[in-house]
Order: sequence, then C-alpha cells, then structure tokens
Amino acid sequence: MAETKSKDKTRDDLKEEVQKMVENREFLDEKNEFSLMVGKYAERSRKTEGEGWNLVTHSIVEVLPDHLSAGIITCSLEKIEQEKPCRDAVEKNQDDLTITAGDNFPAISFPTFYPYLDFVLRAGPVDISHMKKTFRVEGTIKPIEAVIRFKEKKVRNVSGTILVSANIYLCKGDSAVKLHQFEKKIKVE
Repeated sequence: MAETKSKDKTRDDLKEEVQKMVENREFLDEKNEFSLMVGKYAERSRKTEGEGWNLVTHSIVEVLPDHLSAGIITCSLEKIEQEKPCRDAVEKNQDDLTITAGDNFPAISFPTFYPYLDFVLRAGPVDISHMKKTFRVEGTIKPIEAVIRFKEKKVRNVSGTILVSANIYLCKGDSAVKLHQFEKKIKVE
C-alpha cells in the first residue's frame, strides 16, 4: 500500500509538469501535429474540434507521466551504478547505500528515451483512426535523500527523494521540438 501511494505521488508530481506542458505556448504551437486525431474525433462524435483537442491533451496528461517516471528511473539505474560511491558500496558487498542531502551525490545524465502515445479512435471493434506521437526525454537525476539498493553487485532500485531536471521534446520526423523543461524534487519507490 505504501509503495502504491509513493508511485501515485511520483505520478502526480510528473502529471503536474505534463499539465503545465500542454498549457504552454511551445506545445500549443504544435497543435497541428495532432490535427488528424482532433478532426477525426470531432467528425465521428459530432463534437467540436475544441472538444477533440481537449480529449488529446487529456490523454497526454493522463498517460505520459507514467512513461516519464518509469523511463527516468529505469534509464538511470545503469548510470548510477557507475558512480564512485556505488562502486565502493559494491566492493564492500553492501546491500544498499544511503545518501543524505549533505553527501553531495553528483547529478547523473540519464540516457535519452523515447516514450510514445498511441491515439486510437474506435467504433465498436473497428479502429477508425490511429496516430502515434513520440516524445524525446533527456536530462539528469540527482539523489538527494535516497537509498540505492544492490542485488548481485548491480543497482536494482532507487527510493527516496531525487531531483529531476528534464527536457521533453515532440519528435517530428528527423527533428524534435522542445515542449517543456522542468526541475523538480520527486519521491520514488
């Protein structure tokens, strides 16, 4: 139960950032990228394009935070493992390494990852329209007050408070447009 509450808190923290993203000018300038789905939704449901746009942004706000939290942590584990404090802990056969605010653990760049969202408009069992939008996420994490757990000399989990600095881009063919940048302390389990 405690793990679920922590995951919900992490998701809520990131959901807040995604909500800010869909409301900012950079995102609104890319509204055309979603026009296929917005138009199909309005046509099919006899609703306005504004209501279609709200459906698209609502989907992004509801789904993207889960991809962000999973991606940031998963992509960071291997990089955290390479830091000297972690290597020292593994050499000493420690099961975990506790980091406090005063330890000044370095910020770690996590590998860029590409979450995507599938937008599907259905009529019963038939897909009327399908659109896939890919995002690019890059940045750093810095454990502030955290516990890094090891298993078989590998980092298996990070829990506690971490500082996440990230940039979110919308992929458009061979290029990407920056949509949002944030720095936020989040709690992870």
